[in-house]
Amino acid sequence: MNKSWSGLPLVIFGIGGCAREIAMLIHDVNQNSCNPVFNFIGFISHINEDVGKHVDGYPIVSSNALFPTFARQFNLLGVCLGLANPIEKKKLNDDLIDYTNIVFPNIIHPGAFISKHSKNYFGHGVVVSSGVNITMNITLGNHVLLNRSCNVGHDSIIGDYCTVNPGAVVSGNVTIGPLTLIGASSSIREKTKIGHNSVVGLGAIITKDVESDTVVYNDAAVPRKFRNQKCD
Repeated sequence: MNKSWSGLPLVIFGIGGCAREIAMLIHDVNQNSCNPVFNFIGFISHINEDVGKHVDGYPIVSSNALFPTFARQFNLLGVCLGLANPIEKKKLNDDLIDYTNIVFPNIIHPGAFISKHSKNYFGHGVVVSSGVNITMNITLGNHVLLNRSCNVGHDSIIGDYCTVNPGAVVSGNVTIGPLTLIGASSSIREKTKIGHNSVVGLGAIITKDVESDTVVYNDAAVPRKFRNQKCD
């Protein structure tokens, strides 16, 4: 007997605001498709005791520790890293690297604008939220999150695990190294390079290159290791 397609089985790691917004994004993707793209099963929490609870009506189906047993139920399982913190995304990805039955699909909101008349390259596990504007010849690494209504200009490169938060403007020919967080409503001048594992603060205006492992607020830079910096 043939079974109708109900979408790729998919779980989201995380139960915070980022993960919940991605669940909403998945709902919007399915609502705007002729056939379901994803079959959202539920969330994965880092706390065992959360299993069986619900978040926004969706179940917490497993924990990080219990995930190996949970994943064995599936021949193929989609996984989304529902975290904004680039470093935590990488740690989680490293824990999942040996699984042979999971994939990291790209999840792109139907309300995002992505030019179809140029060459853009996306890695895997990319999340593009509503209102995002991507122009031409953009490269997005693995597990990049482009949050609501941010803009990425021509020929820019955004490295693995980066998060670009709502309303940020990445101008043309900008290079952003892996593991970097771009704060909401910040602006980055064209042809600027930002190193890996850095943080561009909320509303910052970046007009010159930023070294790796640096936190920047309006061109004032301090080494990241001397700050108790969280990427929420």
